[in-house]
Amino acid sequence: RPEDGPVAKVRLVQQRATTDGAAVDDDDACVLAEDGLPTATMDVEGERLPVKLDSGARYSVAGTDWMLRGERARRPPPVEVVEGIGGFMLDVIGVWTFHMRNAYGQAVTVEACIIDGCTDEFLIGVDFLQHHKAVMDFEKNEVRYDEKQQQVVISFRTDTGGNGAKVAAVRLVSRAKLTRSAVTPVEVAVAAPDGEEGVFVPTMTCGSVMLAATVTTSRNGKAVVPMINVQGGKAKLPSKKELGVWIPLEKDMQVLALSGELDRENLDTWLNALGDTETPLDNEDEVRVGEEDPNARAMVVRLLRAYRDVSKDKGDCPPVTALDVEHHIDTGDAAPIMQKRRRHAQMEDAVIENNVDKMLTAGVIEEGNGAWGFPAVLVKKKDGEVRFCIDYRALNKITKKDVYPLPRIDETLEALGGARLFTTLDLRSGYWQIGMAPGDRDKTAFTTKQGLYRFKRMPFGLMNASSTFQRMMNGVLRGLTWLTCLVYLDDIVVFTRGGVERHVVEVATVLERLRVAGLTLKLKKCVFATKTMEYLGHELSGEGVRPVQRLVAAVSEFPRPAMRSK
Repeated sequence: RPEDGPVAKVRLVQQRATTDGAAVDDDDACVLAEDGLPTATMDVEGERLPVKLDSGARYSVAGTDWMLRGERARRPPPVEVVEGIGGFMLDVIGVWTFHMRNAYGQAVTVEACIIDGCTDEFLIGVDFLQHHKAVMDFEKNEVRYDEKQQQVVISFRTDTGGNGAKVAAVRLVSRAKLTRSAVTPVEVAVAAPDGEEGVFVPTMTCGSVMLAATVTTSRNGKAVVPMINVQGGKAKLPSKKELGVWIPLEKDMQVLALSGELDRENLDTWLNALGDTETPLDNEDEVRVGEEDPNARAMVVRLLRAYRDVSKDKGDCPPVTALDVEHHIDTGDAAPIMQKRRRHAQMEDAVIENNVDKMLTAGVIEEGNGAWGFPAVLVKKKDGEVRFCIDYRALNKITKKDVYPLPRIDETLEALGGARLFTTLDLRSGYWQIGMAPGDRDKTAFTTKQGLYRFKRMPFGLMNASSTFQRMMNGVLRGLTWLTCLVYLDDIVVFTRGGVERHVVEVATVLERLRVAGLTLKLKKCVFATKTMEYLGHELSGEGVRPVQRLVAAVSEFPRPAMRSK
């Protein structure tokens, strides 16, 4: 070995020491640590480091940088010297013991020879594999062995030499418990570098659990994929359950070719098990399905029949949510406000009283007798009709603000990019499905020509009404938002990057959440399984997101001001 020179890249040929110090080659003990070798990523003292595996190397070896990560073993090394690239003779300093953990958190202990002249390489050889009676599986790209009555799995990655990267089988990191009719995001172990985007392609069936191809990103050797339990009762899957494979996402990859679609026959069986899918809905003519495939409409209609209580027309005011949610108005120590009733034309008074009568009958409002009161107003809409409103501006000025955030529009549009099918769900009089806290009902009072009334349901126009509503909806759809659906106040979008079968299941998971929450949809405003949709001023499709062209035209064609005052 030269005294001064470059550190040799690890290409070690194991040598047997002889009595006269000469070295004899042993072809069976060649350790090649180049890019073609299988490489696992292991956790060593909180640091994720590459570890190469070679079934052709007799001994496990490591560079000197690894000495601080382990402890010296109390036994002599099996050999004295090895040969590096270029014929350099490298000394074996000793044997060190290293404690590592795999992606599943399992302990893996390796004894390796420390090589002087090599720095950061680590190779696991035949000695480790033989000691544990391990199997090196190149079909699934993993090493497996049994220890302490459990299976230890070390996933590795290989380079197929021109065919692109090949990675290990994808397995559950830990035990998964899946509730009925719900999408559950679970962590899986993948042999991929941090930040790599890939496609999880399911290759296994798991009973009532449905899986679909998913584009996701590796973080610390793990990725998140959705699992859907489509039958009654809870489903449990064990740790390290094999689910599929990971394929790195290349720019020219046709992701849609890896759709992993759900089986239509199984979906039909599941739909039948949901409930009555044969009795027509009272308002079935209102169902709008964008997908032209007649089978798609049939599946959507059957699904809605099973969830008929979610979309049933229950009059002008739907029932209040089954959740423990009420709207509060925190005005601190502020004195009650009573504003004068505004004078209206006779026809306007008739419109106001008509709205009051409807809300009284529906149970939205009740007669009041408190010290608060705000004027009723009529606001003209674009179509020429008028909307009944209460002018709560004075109340809002003294109300403590609830800063619960609404979703950012840019993040929402980014999440929807690349989806192939969309469903938009509109809640029927969404705000009225939340009750007013009894202690704050007087603060919602308004005056008309006929008297004083107050709201039993949350009215429009209150400062924090949107925060209360968004908080409730985020809770109702927790675990689904950003994964299979988005919610912006009372507008829900279910989006799918797969086919119509998968989309129907994902819509069902949202309907199940709405049913449990006791929320009601306005069916004629909903659109199911459409390939294009308008949302938040943008047009969404499988091709991407773009501004709605008529809105762009309205701005570009707006008359140019001829005077500074305009």
